Amino acid sequence: MKVKPKKTCVSSSQSPAGPAVLGGSDAEWTNSPAVTQILERLPDHPTRFVAQAPGRLDVMGGLTDYTGSLVLNTTTGGHVCVAVQRRTDNDLSIVSVRSPGAEDVASTVIAVSQLYGPNDSLIDAQRGRPLAGEGNGDVARCIVGALVEILRAAGAPRLDGGLSVVVGSKTQEPAGTGWDAALVAAALVAVAGACDVTLDPLDAAAVCQRVENEWLGIPVGIGDAVCVLLGEPNTLAEVRCEPCALSGSIRLPDDLVLVGIDCGMRHPEANLRYSRVRTAAFMGRALIDRIIRHDGSGRLQWDGHLARVSVTDYVGRFRDRIPTKLKGSEYLERFGETGDPLTRIDPEFVYKIRSRTEHHIYEHTRACQFVECLSRAIRSGEDRVLEEAGELMYASHWSYGQRCGLGSVETDMLVSMIRGHGADAEIYGAKITGRGCGGSVAVLMRATERATAAVDDVIKRYQSKTGRVATLLRGSLPGALVSGAQRM
Repeated sequence: MKVKPKKTCVSSSQSPAGPAVLGGSDAEWTNSPAVTQILERLPDHPTRFVAQAPGRLDVMGGLTDYTGSLVLNTTTGGHVCVAVQRRTDNDLSIVSVRSPGAEDVASTVIAVSQLYGPNDSLIDAQRGRPLAGEGNGDVARCIVGALVEILRAAGAPRLDGGLSVVVGSKTQEPAGTGWDAALVAAALVAVAGACDVTLDPLDAAAVCQRVENEWLGIPVGIGDAVCVLLGEPNTLAEVRCEPCALSGSIRLPDDLVLVGIDCGMRHPEANLRYSRVRTAAFMGRALIDRIIRHDGSGRLQWDGHLARVSVTDYVGRFRDRIPTKLKGSEYLERFGETGDPLTRIDPEFVYKIRSRTEHHIYEHTRACQFVECLSRAIRSGEDRVLEEAGELMYASHWSYGQRCGLGSVETDMLVSMIRGHGADAEIYGAKITGRGCGGSVAVLMRATERATAAVDDVIKRYQSKTGRVATLLRGSLPGALVSGAQRM
């Protein structure tokens, strides 16, 4: 992995202010309270490397990044910071500062020798996960996984001396904004700086995805990792997944913004629901593959990725031959496993195969249409075209809830209130983001006082009806590789 990180691209945020706001400008992030606080946990004499990674806002396609869809993400203003410093006692020390200004911390100390097995080979995730313990579990697993996987990918020699790692955040881990991916990305870049490893951007994204998949047990695609590593401020990144490729980007004009609203809750079984949706989608993909092999491909152009089955082919050839729902045991008896290494079919669970399958096909089409609408709207300045883009966001939101079962009462309420203001308030579209089941809503709007007032009204009415605290996520920061590791 011998390609230098991308050059930093910095621009100030034009996002509107509002109640309960997280985020802001990307300028001078190294002087932020979060960075100051994590540096205080390290001795001030040897060299320290600090990296930050933003959250991400899934605008279109996010749920489908593991089936080959076009994914459209932008970075948020909140960020995760990681500071790394070399040691001489052959220990790996991991400290997590819970929140800005907080005194409570969680710490983990692991001997560097525990990262290696026979013949000095680096351990795998199955052996490495238990090293994290309980008190600092997810953070420690992120750090250990990032360290092991970057050393493995780079073919680096054995780590000598050890490392001190401190993790802090400007935000309170808003749900649905890719916080896990941001933590892994910041750790990856900071560790690379301390270990003198250079990174190929897409290899780095693959390492991030591997840490999320294998060390954290989250069966996500690569879209989040690409955004938090390579995203540019106020820019919509177009990522074609499976295999991963950056197919372009759309720089938003100063008067158009994407903001998030964290609804203040996430369903306790969100990860399980997400995993079952993924399983059902791969069940559908396997059935489509069987139908094609049985019938012959004919004029069908398909590369094996579910999301890239055309809507016409799906409706005409496959939809009515895919079961609406099927118990896991019956599917296994008739067809066997799906071939997806990150999920397993539960024999006792009834999977809604057809609806979960078609979400991926329709969402890829919507994402492609959204790019066309947004690009045309930016060129022409026509609100009518922005409304068309917004309708695609509303359709995606409906599909999350109705086709995938990943919606929530809270995010439905936010989207309904936003849609009630509509284009008259210069708000054009909204949808649930990320893995769903609560979390955050993405909003496409003008950066005007009228639109800002409308969003403020939505948040206040939502909080009054639900008793939950909703947080406005604004601003946009450069990705971790764009900023690079700062030597301090």
